Amino acid sequence: MTVVNMATRNQSVRLTAFISLRTKFVLFVSLVIIAVCSGLSWYFITQQSDSMTRSLIGTGSILVKNLAYNARYGLVAKDRVLLEQLINGVMEVEESVYVIFTGPDGKPLAVKSKRGIYPDQALTTSLVRTGSTETTITPFIAEAGGRREPVYDFAVPVGRGNENKAPFPLLSLEMEDAQPESSARLYGVVRIGLTGEKMNQSLSRTVGNVVLITIAVIFSGILAAVLLTRRITTPLKSLVGVAEQVAGGDLTASVSPTTHDEVGQLTMVFRQMTESLKDRDHAVTQAYRELEQLNRTLEQRVQQRTSELQTANDKLKELDRLKSAFVSVVSHELRTPMTSIKGYVENLLDGLAGALTEKQSRSLERVKHNIDRLTRMINELLDLSKIEAGRMELNLAPVPLLELAEEIAESYHAAARQKSITLRTTPHPALPMVQGDADKLSRILINLIHNAIKFTPHGGTIRIEGQLRGNAVELCVIDSGSGIPPHELDKIFDKFYWSESAPVEARGAGLGLAIAKNLVELHGGTIRVESVLGTGSCFSFTIPIAQP
Repeated sequence: MTVVNMATRNQSVRLTAFISLRTKFVLFVSLVIIAVCSGLSWYFITQQSDSMTRSLIGTGSILVKNLAYNARYGLVAKDRVLLEQLINGVMEVEESVYVIFTGPDGKPLAVKSKRGIYPDQALTTSLVRTGSTETTITPFIAEAGGRREPVYDFAVPVGRGNENKAPFPLLSLEMEDAQPESSARLYGVVRIGLTGEKMNQSLSRTVGNVVLITIAVIFSGILAAVLLTRRITTPLKSLVGVAEQVAGGDLTASVSPTTHDEVGQLTMVFRQMTESLKDRDHAVTQAYRELEQLNRTLEQRVQQRTSELQTANDKLKELDRLKSAFVSVVSHELRTPMTSIKGYVENLLDGLAGALTEKQSRSLERVKHNIDRLTRMINELLDLSKIEAGRMELNLAPVPLLELAEEIAESYHAAARQKSITLRTTPHPALPMVQGDADKLSRILINLIHNAIKFTPHGGTIRIEGQLRGNAVELCVIDSGSGIPPHELDKIFDKFYWSESAPVEARGAGLGLAIAKNLVELHGGTIRVESVLGTGSCFSFTIPIAQP
């Protein structure tokens, strides 16, 4: 029951999350049309409102200026009859609400209002007090008959400073020849009130018409988008249905293009794809049959090859064991006669068999040198065979690594002096002891120092330095030799590897660094090399500190 509920819930989630291309396109186009039409409508209405407001203000400005010009003599003479005639003329204008003439003392001389609407008297008082000659426009909301009405109040002072300023001479009264002299600068104030109700009604009609047109355009656009998307998505739905059949494994399903646009091209390409899938399915079926036939004999072949590989692997292991045993036996058997030969040669050099000529001494020295090389090679082969056989044992004890390095370096001072090489150890009294096998650590140091002397030219320098690195002591053997090429650094610790740049006389068995690496790793340490070609090399290894 739970599984069924989960399946139903997952299906409902998928259905809810799925929105068809048609719906997306219609929604997008609808939103664009609504946004554009709404924006244009708002812009048009705003422009109309501004235009009507400017027109009303322009009309009021013309009326109040002409009335002020024509009423200046009536204000000077306080001729109420003339002022009443002028008021009646202005009140004929449909938008006029009131006309007020005020004397220089701020008291009304003539007043008339259509609906009992009057402006605030404070503005008149302010104009009289300041003596301003500029037209003042003040919008306010008047209440008349229980309703609110927008009114624009136009006030202009009439005085000596503007008595000859007739903005529209054709509308002014011809009274130029009767200007009385007056010592007062202000004759009075003229105020006209124009209602914005008619403008608002016109704007409301405009808004209604614009809204209707906008709605009609929006619905027309949405209808066109629906029809267009239906024409686009109908062949796509057919293509989706066939694609679902193909996805279900029915490669016989097919669809034909009904249009010559991109959708038609997509349908044609899909049809070609299904035909290609049919051919590929047939080829895969044929290949599967052949593979099944091969699988019948594959297991037998695998068993046969596995047996052959096992036999070959056993033979290789046996050969490797025999090789290690042979190397160990031969090395062990060679060590004793080499020791005897070396003893005889040293006796001859010491003159036990009689005096030697200079040539004989040189020959015996060369023999001794080669015996030392063979002995070192034999020891390296024996050590390597023990390491590979897992028979190399460590006698661990606390060892002063840097002091041990100084002792080994002392034994190589003679060899270093032969090449005028400066071999020195940098003291470090604070280094702790390491946990290691003194003999094996000596072997590591011998291999590294011997290697450094071999590849350092005459007059070079070899430094041995120690430092504390974490829980281990790091010892570095730094030489000023020829360096190692970068491409050889990762192979320098391999068995039987000689550097291509090494001189022939300096090449040995190629085991010294390999043995040093194995011995360091047996102690739980690491060894690495850093080298700059033509400058020198630095071989460093770490040995864990002895625990107290």
